[in-house]
Amino acid sequence: MIRTFDDLPGNTSLVIHSLAGCNLHCFGCHNYDELVTSNHEHYLLAGDILQQIKMNGYLFDALIFSGGEFLMGNLTEITLFLADLKKGFPGKIIINTNGTFPEKIRHLLERELADGIHIDMKLPYHAFDKNVDMAAYQAVLGVVPTPALVQNMMSAIQLVIRHNSPFSQVRTVKYPVLSEEYFEQIRSYIDELKERYNSEVTYKLNEFYFSA
Repeated sequence: MIRTFDDLPGNTSLVIHSLAGCNLHCFGCHNYDELVTSNHEHYLLAGDILQQIKMNGYLFDALIFSGGEFLMGNLTEITLFLADLKKGFPGKIIINTNGTFPEKIRHLLERELADGIHIDMKLPYHAFDKNVDMAAYQAVLGVVPTPALVQNMMSAIQLVIRHNSPFSQVRTVKYPVLSEEYFEQIRSYIDELKERYNSEVTYKLNEFYFSA
């Protein structure tokens, strides 16, 4: 668990990392070795987290669930956990995601179990050309980009922008393996979606930092 003031500006947030794993292995990921491939002797179960928040949740304005990929967990278990959490925590609940599970995102938003989604747009999914972009996509995502995977991530971006929560964000990392053209395409597409859906979802282009 990590306290942060940056992820949700104006709020004191607690970031809780899931050990559900990750279906990507993104370039320079700070969490992959520590959270995905490592064996963990000490960790909190869902009930432990609920108890900790019951006792200390008043210290925070928001809880941010991250990974790995938090949404790789079982949807029924995630639903029950967040529903229980909502009963005792009055602040905001935010989900960090790579966007590969759009239907899980839809499920949580429709049931008001998440107040916002912080979603990655790592590449210009809308302009994906397997004959041109395959090497760049594999370098960034760490997996072979199938059409279904790219479509899921694009659908999730559209869903989050259309939902238009003031607590949601679309985020891009300025990966050094990509040319400036990729980031221009992403920005243009986000602007297009925001205009289409009359959305004010925040877009952030974040600098890339190599792991120490």
